[in-house]
Amino acid sequence: MRAPSSPQVKPKSFLDAPRREWQFAVFAWMLRNCGGYPKFLDTTLVLPIEEHFPDRDLTGHAAVAALFRRVRDHAGMADWPCMVEPEPADGRALPATSDRIPVITYERGELAAMSMVGAFARELARLLVETFEEPPPGGALLHEPAIDLAAVFMGFGMFMANSTLETTRYDLNEGEFVHALALFCLLRKLEPESIARHLNPHLRKYLRLASRDLAQHQLDFHKLRSVFAVVSVDVAERTLPTKVR
Repeated sequence: MRAPSSPQVKPKSFLDAPRREWQFAVFAWMLRNCGGYPKFLDTTLVLPIEEHFPDRDLTGHAAVAALFRRVRDHAGMADWPCMVEPEPADGRALPATSDRIPVITYERGELAAMSMVGAFARELARLLVETFEEPPPGGALLHEPAIDLAAVFMGFGMFMANSTLETTRYDLNEGEFVHALALFCLLRKLEPESIARHLNPHLRKYLRLASRDLAQHQLDFHKLRSVFAVVSVDVAERTLPTKVR
C-alpha cells in the first residue's frame, strides 16, 4: 500500500507582507518613471568584476573620480552634469552645487571601493528620483528607503547589500537589500544563484531564501512586466541604466 504523500510545505516568507509589497510598489514606481519594463531589460546588474570596473593603477582622488565615472556610466547617467569631490578636511560642508552642478562628496580614506560604489549609486539614484513628478510609495516617510531601493533597481544591489554593515548611509538593512537584489534578478530574468559568489558569504543564504519566497509571487512579477512608461520618451531615455555592450 502506497503511503500518503506529505503535503507540500510552503516556503516561509523572507520579508513580512508589507515590506515585500512595498518593494514591488517601488519597482513599479521606478518602471513607470524610467521607461517601463521593456527598457528595464537593458539594465545591467553591476558586479565587482574587471569588466565593469577596469580602471587600475590609479590612486587618491584620481582613483575615486574614475570609480565615480564608472558608476555614473553604469547608471545610464553619463551625460548628467554632476561631479565628485572629497569632503573638506576641516569638516566644512561643500555647497550642494558648484556653478549649478550637483556635487557628490566622499570621506577621505574611509570607504572601501565596494562601499564607495554603493554610496555613489545611492546619490545618483537621489538625483534621478528628484526628476519624478510622482512621489514614492509610502510618501515622505519612506522617501529615503525608496532611494536605497532605486539604487538596487538601477543595478547596484550587489554593492548595496555587501556594504550595508560598513556604512550608515543606507536606510534598508542587509536582508531588505538582498530581497531587493533577488527581486531585480527575477524581474530581469537572471538566475540569482549565478551571482551568489559575488555576495558576502553570510548573505548567500539570504539570497537563496528570498528567491525561493519571491518565486511564489508570479502575479506580482506579471504586473511589473506589464508596466510601461508614464513619462515622455525623452525623459525616459535619459533616466534608465543602459546595458553594457
